Amino acid sequence: METQSDQRAPRWATGVFDRAPYALTTIRPFVGTASGFAVLSDNGAVGAWLYLAGYVSDVADGFLSRAMKAESDSGAALDGLADVACHAAVGVGLIGAAVRHGSLGVLVVLGILVAGERLIRRWISARSAAGKAIVMFALLLVFCDADQRPLLIDAGLGGDGDHLHL
Repeated sequence: METQSDQRAPRWATGVFDRAPYALTTIRPFVGTASGFAVLSDNGAVGAWLYLAGYVSDVADGFLSRAMKAESDSGAALDGLADVACHAAVGVGLIGAAVRHGSLGVLVVLGILVAGERLIRRWISARSAAGKAIVMFALLLVFCDADQRPLLIDAGLGGDGDHLHL
């Protein structure tokens, strides 16, 4: 006969799963930094894929925290810092690439994003992570080779890639 203790996960596994939201949050600044370096070194597609990975980690850490009923003030603060660090690193890479390539439009859009975020915070407490991600991802696509864009756009939109013939 199976007891309740036999049905529970091993202690080490429980500890790993309990820390999963924090781990996903903690890796985001590193993924953002890698994305920024990639776009800065003319690897726009790699930068875009890394940015998507960072966005997925952002969504997943919140989902796991809520599913595990492990939401906390410290977790929310860490998530906010990770978001800022990730977007700042990607932004620095985009600025560097835009300056090097003379892409004034990218600089203007980044300026609007930063100014808009500061202005919107005064009136709206919840920011749209999805909206920010879409704009940042679109900016990264500027620095991708044209043949890489369809697959990245499809992945960014959550498509299955069936219509692409690669």
